[in-house]
Amino acid sequence: MKTLTPTEADWLSKLTWLSWHELYKHLKKLANDDLDNKHLDEYRWALSLWSEYTNDTKHQVIVTLDWRDTAGKGSNIRRVTDYFDDKRYDVRAYWIPSSHEKKWYNWFNRYMKDFPEPWKVWFFDRSWYNRAWVEAAMWFCTEDEYNWFLEHVSQFEKDQIIDMWISYVKVYLSIGKETQVKRLKWRDKEMKRWKSSFIDAKAQEKRNYYTLAKKKILELTDTLHAPWIVLDSNKKFSSSVEIIKKIINSSDEVSKIIKNELSIDLSPNHKISRTAQQELIRMDEEWCMLHMKEKFKFAK
Repeated sequence: MKTLTPTEADWLSKLTWLSWHELYKHLKKLANDDLDNKHLDEYRWALSLWSEYTNDTKHQVIVTLDWRDTAGKGSNIRRVTDYFDDKRYDVRAYWIPSSHEKKWYNWFNRYMKDFPEPWKVWFFDRSWYNRAWVEAAMWFCTEDEYNWFLEHVSQFEKDQIIDMWISYVKVYLSIGKETQVKRLKWRDKEMKRWKSSFIDAKAQEKRNYYTLAKKKILELTDTLHAPWIVLDSNKKFSSSVEIIKKIINSSDEVSKIIKNELSIDLSPNHKISRTAQQELIRMDEEWCMLHMKEKFKFAK
């Protein structure tokens, strides 16, 4: 048996039960992450086959990921595209609207210029829905701008996406309050400082306005041609798997081939994936809307 050096013995003697417990939790998390990553790799392999089988087609896909800060929009995109053909996809993320963009009557022009070419998958790290939740919750838009958006968004999605034969995956990433607090603290660490903004500082303070925005959007913009897919983003790897499934299932013929070749399950995992109506019922049952604001405070 190996004899401990004085340094090792001193370090070991200083370990308390709590530190042993924390070490156990950390090792268990690493083991679970490894299993989750292997599961994710099965679906990333399926996505690479999907890319190969649709290579000679003009199949286009738009994937929008929306909701609260730290919900995992960027990290989900990175996990989904880790082994994806770089030429087949692109990512669009937007900063605060410029003074020129603010003058546009048609809010959707800001995003339409970035719609995909034939053969591509376009990921939107926050989409046009930014107007109806971040801008509404943070009091950045006027009431007229908010109402105009809700009145026109469903027709815009039908005319400019669905009727243009572009497949549309509209994702809402749902995270709990405790998860958001933990991730916001993590952003304070040096390696994540670039992701922090003044909006992050207000995320918890404005949480009840964000809940109002979520309720309104799920109620008013969930349509047959463009339904919301609500994913539990507390579980990072699992939400990425569900996004991959949706992309593969955007082509019925190819999804059947992949399902048969890989014996892989492409149906939704209902522990992770919910419809808009299921999410509204969950919010009601879990008292999420108990402290929700009744109306927004719009910009003048």
